[in-house]
Amino acid sequence: MERGEERYGDRLYSHENPAEADRLGAMAQVFDPYSFERLRPLVRPGSRTCDVGAGLGTVAQWLMSSSGAETVVIDTDVRNLGGRGFKEIQADITDPAFDPGRFDLVHARFVLMHLREREAVLRRMATWVRPGGWLVLSDSWELGAPTSPCAAYRETAAKASELATRTTGSDFNAGRRYPRPMAELGFSEIGFAVDVPVIEGGGALARFWVSTANAARPALVRELGPETVDDALAYLADPETRDIGIAMVTMWGRRP
Repeated sequence: MERGEERYGDRLYSHENPAEADRLGAMAQVFDPYSFERLRPLVRPGSRTCDVGAGLGTVAQWLMSSSGAETVVIDTDVRNLGGRGFKEIQADITDPAFDPGRFDLVHARFVLMHLREREAVLRRMATWVRPGGWLVLSDSWELGAPTSPCAAYRETAAKASELATRTTGSDFNAGRRYPRPMAELGFSEIGFAVDVPVIEGGGALARFWVSTANAARPALVRELGPETVDDALAYLADPETRDIGIAMVTMWGRRP
């Protein structure tokens, strides 16, 4: 798991894992309402839209329904996206030669944070937006776990982030640098929002974190011991738990 050149989804959080769809579904349940709120003012009837790293396709479905026009989905694995009317492109967006065309709106959520080449990919994504169109990007900011009252959750979340950084190059604080990158790209009408969902024990966000920890469990147990990991999972399952995990930071801007 700790190979230096492993990419997100190769082994860690791979679609080959039968639990991955449930993990992505729990994440969508939590963060889709925030994404729809940010996208709603920007999507017009007839807008040609693109969802990068589409996951289970919930945001792409909303974009297609809201615009009434073509929505293109791009992912390294499109097995969960078929049969809903999207134009599907299975591709590696880190390939400098990849160019899917031009769109009125390009969206990516929790994508750039998992790429070692995030700055170069961001610059290319900006060129996929037509003049007058919108680029909307969301990534995470680790606000809650480092200050949680539960030591086991603090330690397990920190080790999971460290593992992903070491293994795939992920940066769980990528959103902290927003919205400056949008201005550096020359976009105008820049907007910025931070959404912080509450972890309720046994709820959707807790299930997402449990699935995330279980996907990396062998490495977490090796480094923390089974008691710490199990205590963290029990805390997330406890109906009395109320805590904070990651914030979703969203920036958007209009291409001149």
